[in-house]
Amino acid sequence: MVRRWDVRRPGPTSSSQGSGLIRYPALSTTRKHLVVDLYDPFTLETLEMHSGRPIDLQVAHYRPSLATLLLQLRAGDFFLCATERQRDFWIGCLLAADRLNPHTIGQDRLARRLIDLVPFGTSSEPPRRSGVPAAKGVLPGIAGDAKLAVWAGGVYNWFDPLSLVNAWPRVMDEIPEARLLFLGMRHPNPDVPEMEMAARALELADELKVRDRGVVFNRGWTPYERRQDFLLEADLGVSTHFRSLEARLSFRTRFLDYIWAGLPSVATEGDSFAEWVTLHGTGAVVPYGDPGAIARAVTRLLGDDGERQRCAERVREQRPLFTWERALEPLVRYCESPWRAADIAGGRHPARGFGPLAEDVLPPSGLLKRALWYRRREGTAAFVRRAIRVATLTVRQRLRR
Repeated sequence: MVRRWDVRRPGPTSSSQGSGLIRYPALSTTRKHLVVDLYDPFTLETLEMHSGRPIDLQVAHYRPSLATLLLQLRAGDFFLCATERQRDFWIGCLLAADRLNPHTIGQDRLARRLIDLVPFGTSSEPPRRSGVPAAKGVLPGIAGDAKLAVWAGGVYNWFDPLSLVNAWPRVMDEIPEARLLFLGMRHPNPDVPEMEMAARALELADELKVRDRGVVFNRGWTPYERRQDFLLEADLGVSTHFRSLEARLSFRTRFLDYIWAGLPSVATEGDSFAEWVTLHGTGAVVPYGDPGAIARAVTRLLGDDGERQRCAERVREQRPLFTWERALEPLVRYCESPWRAADIAGGRHPARGFGPLAEDVLPPSGLLKRALWYRRREGTAAFVRRAIRVATLTVRQRLRR
């Protein structure tokens, strides 16, 4: 996911996120001030995504992810993250990368000039219906009078949709018109592999005989501009995950959609938004992997219109705190008067000290060498899927021409 910032910056500033420095290596040597966006701890996602696979494949995926992160940490003048908990984590990473040092601490003893909070934000304009129905009375299994819980965003291996699907028969026993909608099951980026957890959720819904009866899966991807129609038809937002470092350090952007739409939510404990839900009474927080607790929380909020409306009102009261205008304030200040990080003010050194890690980031040149590199890194099955995707995209591009 890439954040598009609408800020007016008079100074010479550029930005990078994720693999940006790999895709555009000129950013590593630019004379402009470089802002690095660390809101997504993608190395932890990599560890979760490939957990359970043979250890050599796990390592083969992790090392390029780590090398990409180290390149970012070495190159940036100013770093962004999403929460104070994340900031503590990234300060440790910056210390290990020799970026939290006498020079940068000399600039600011709290290191706010090195790394500050710029999370995702929401539009200051409330969502509006387009006039085209989205889910209720449209999708199979979702009647016009359904009580609808929505899972916004993708289903990735570090989430726990299984406990939620397991809970749904119990929810329907109490509220027969209750429906659960997963807005997106497959990532629109063809380079992102299909997630095992998404397939397992579909299989479980079939096993419980609730698929397209109580639990509905959108197998494609909901267009961004259409999401507000689905959100405004929903009565509840849901998000469940496993106990992991990824969850502890996450900042679930799907929750911002729930906040934008004024939706109460049911969330698993352990992440920053679960703490927010508990603090402000905007829904219910449930233990890890507990279908019974999920069923009770969902039933209470879907079955009690008064309680649900009170939670929704608290969400709307909090909504102004999450707008882009509020979230971007530290970045706007930096762009209005940018500064060079003190330790690299005399010249950039983003690639020093990587050793063999740097060799893991990019595949070698030459078709055969690249193919062998991807096969070794991803495994045979994933390599075949990648080859099919590349071939399909190539054919489509040639047909368009």
